[in-house]
Amino acid sequence: MNDPNPLTKDFDELDLAVPKATGSLPQERLTDPSKLRNIHARFREDDRINAFNRALAQALVDGEPPYDEDELRNSGQPDITNLNFQGAEKKLEKAKAPYYRIINTGEVLLNVTTLHGAQEERAEWEQIMAEEITRAIRGCPDCFPYEAERLIHKYVWEGIAVAHWEDNLDWRFRASGMGQFYFPRKVAATESKQDIVTCETEYTITDLCEKIKPEDCLPWDRDAVRLAITKATSAEPEYQNWERLMEAVKDNDIYVGSMLPKVRVIHGFVKEFDGRVSHYITTENDIGTNAFLMKDRCVYENMTEGFILFPYGTGTNTKLHGIRGLGYKIYPFEQQLNRSVCRMIDQGELASSLILQADDETSYANMGLEYMGNLAAIPPGFKVVPMTMPDLQRSVMPAIDLMTQLGNERISGYSPDNVFDGDQRKTKAEVMAHLDQSAELSSSELDFFYSPADRLGQQLVRRMIRREYVAEDPGGSDIVELRLNLVRRGVPLEAFYKIDWKRTSFARVIGAGSAAARTMGLQRMTELRPLMDDVGQNYLNRELAVDAVGRENAEKFFPRDAVKRTTYDTQIAILQNEAFLNGGICPVLSSDKHLAHAREHIKPLIEMYEKAQAGKMSLADAAMTYSDLFAHTVEHVDLIQGDISASEEAGAMEQMLQRIEEIISNGMKEAEKLAQEQAGAEQQAAAQAGGEMSIEQQERFAKAQAEVELMKMKTRAGIENEQEKTRARIAMDDAKAAADIRRKGLGG
Repeated sequence: MNDPNPLTKDFDELDLAVPKATGSLPQERLTDPSKLRNIHARFREDDRINAFNRALAQALVDGEPPYDEDELRNSGQPDITNLNFQGAEKKLEKAKAPYYRIINTGEVLLNVTTLHGAQEERAEWEQIMAEEITRAIRGCPDCFPYEAERLIHKYVWEGIAVAHWEDNLDWRFRASGMGQFYFPRKVAATESKQDIVTCETEYTITDLCEKIKPEDCLPWDRDAVRLAITKATSAEPEYQNWERLMEAVKDNDIYVGSMLPKVRVIHGFVKEFDGRVSHYITTENDIGTNAFLMKDRCVYENMTEGFILFPYGTGTNTKLHGIRGLGYKIYPFEQQLNRSVCRMIDQGELASSLILQADDETSYANMGLEYMGNLAAIPPGFKVVPMTMPDLQRSVMPAIDLMTQLGNERISGYSPDNVFDGDQRKTKAEVMAHLDQSAELSSSELDFFYSPADRLGQQLVRRMIRREYVAEDPGGSDIVELRLNLVRRGVPLEAFYKIDWKRTSFARVIGAGSAAARTMGLQRMTELRPLMDDVGQNYLNRELAVDAVGRENAEKFFPRDAVKRTTYDTQIAILQNEAFLNGGICPVLSSDKHLAHAREHIKPLIEMYEKAQAGKMSLADAAMTYSDLFAHTVEHVDLIQGDISASEEAGAMEQMLQRIEEIISNGMKEAEKLAQEQAGAEQQAAAQAGGEMSIEQQERFAKAQAEVELMKMKTRAGIENEQEKTRARIAMDDAKAAADIRRKGLGG
């Protein structure tokens, strides 16, 4: 018995070449554009019901009211409330938020590994390449953020998103979903399980002209493309499915009389018998040629190089068409919620109205209230009809609350609820428990996003590192700029070309897109700060800054390279060091940045301390040369003691200065002793000479005495300074203790 509908046959029997009876395998499984159109028509027909459901869900998020206006008008109810309160859009934005954080908050999008150079050099190169590749992706308007946003939208709302490329040259991906990509029924939601996939796109005339502009425009067929351009018109398109129709209605395209001509095309990805994948492009309608617009045989090693599937979970049966997105899950609840709220508004208006009943038609014609000051009179022929209105709190509100609860439960896996819903007063333990629970709600679902994201990153890098990429290629200007940036930062291009793209991974941000999990993770890491080395603390500071003020603003406070930045005060302090070591004196000013000065002044003091400890410098020389600088530094450190942000660093400086003080003090005593010995020797030499000292001897003796007096003064000044600091600390401790006693006494 013949099948009345040939489209119900298996597509292999219909249009794809099969092995011959001799056992030989054909080189091409798809040999004619009409066969690709037939397969695409079959796929689109099988997807018609799914397309209708997706169109309804999209209309819900676009604001379509719950009732049909024509039906209300025909049934005599044109005035009832018919509003869409945009609850679905709010839930959608909330569900997409974690994925926005994944692609936007991280320092880098991708982690890369190179095979070039010595092992100790690779780490720095890989970090720089990851940063520059991320900058190239995020800075490309044709790829980011619009295509990334569309990918997330399709992934969350419809449950299936597809990242794909128009050819094997361009690194910039495009985002689509079901209704643009078509797959065989009953196949798993992975690229490797697909034998043939079709896709609908459209090209402008300019796009097609660019394809055939080069002399060698292969794999494009110049004659076929020219014919397609000639056939292109601005006539009203034929709407083959509900989604395209709804999209045109929303954009008002149906009512536009003239449009720029576009050529709608069908892409075909066909797995050959050797496992490689061929890419075909033909027009959606037959234009009278038996040639493809583009035919690139065995261009991909596998389907993953042509497109990446982003399935949200495993669905009902792990099959691609059994996966449902957020739109399908919340559609009935949002529709009922909109209707219930509309009814509540209508009931509220009715309850707040004065209901009158006319005695006859004449009275009805003369209806109207007469106002006299603050009085209103009902005309004769009317009577007030008392009506008992239903209790909305008991009739409608339970239904609204139930729909809201059920809808929130359906999106619980997409995004955690607000931690502080309900009572705002919570203990720290309750908040942390809430955060922990909220993080767990979406972690499993987010894991499904990372696996295809890794594959997407691998294919992006594979295309970027192509040596033959030139500025004239699609996306080539971005790659040329990327290479220049790498060279400027000291990365050899060979390291870029030899990136092991198969080991590329999508960067995992802290919290995996959940704000609650990120806050909780950073809080736990802050508690581990004392155990971290300097590098770990720098990374933690950077992450905390990114979490607080965003990635771009964090650079102002904690540079990515963690190098201490200098100010004018730093330069002034360095010059003051030179002055002090050459016998000069510089006062401490109130306008000085005391922390910056102290950091620079303590450096030569530490060097002196290490030399004195090692015996490479005498204590007397150390005291004579560095005593003034030491006193100057102590004054700066004392002035930053009250700065909470610098308390830890100031404490470390104070401990170091206490050690240096011992060197200075001992050095002063040694210098004083040496000066006294020298003065005594001069005096004794003069006495032995039996006469008075010469002028030269008197000058040396006076100089020695002056040095002795100077040493005594400095020693006394140091002792008095320490005594004053001790008295000040004791006074502060006494005042604090007295204040505590008074406070406790008043409290008692």
